Amino acid sequence: MPVADTPLPPAPEATPEAAPPATPAPTPEPAPAPAPEKRPLLKRLFGISVWGGFKLLGLCILVGFFVMAANFDPGNPDFNLAEALRAILRQSFAALGWAVGNFWQPALAGALVVLPLWTIWRVVSLPWRK
Repeated sequence: MPVADTPLPPAPEATPEAAPPATPAPTPEPAPAPAPEKRPLLKRLFGISVWGGFKLLGLCILVGFFVMAANFDPGNPDFNLAEALRAILRQSFAALGWAVGNFWQPALAGALVVLPLWTIWRVVSLPWRK
């Protein structure tokens, strides 16, 4: 039985004559992918999906509710923003009930506000779209 106090033999040292590790063969670089073709201007500017069209229509209707509920007329010389906001709050439930029967009118009124703003946004953001 070996004694517990006996030292272990030294580990074998690496010799300088050892062969260096094999280097893998260089892999060829992949060819660069061709640049994607740019879409036409009108497609980049106004090209939206069907779901995007539904969201745009919903936004038009929502804005139209507020425009029509406030009897918004910025050309009126007696126009008062605070009174217009009170009118929106006062008439919002009445407008909601009315809109159930007259769906197209708030859609059209909202479109008069939303679509020009949407068009301007699409034109401004055009340089950053592919």
